Amino acid sequence: MSKTTITPATEEKVAPAVPEVMTIKNFRSNGDIENFYRYIHDNGLRREALMLMEYAISKVAKVRKGKRSKTLQ
Repeated sequence: MSKTTITPATEEKVAPAVPEVMTIKNFRSNGDIENFYRYIHDNGLRREALMLMEYAISKVAKVRKGKRSKTLQ
């Protein structure tokens, strides 16, 4: 019987280039966001996630609306 040795691959894993500025277009391609979407899908949390997003968007919209009215006056 002859022994065969298995050597690990020497290929280096290269991480995708992370842009310095997060924009709407590259937001969904972020690894953390993809994992978050996968977690929501796998655990059936779409309704809860939608409720949280609507709440967060409403709070941000109120803050933006307040800033706009102050700068216009």
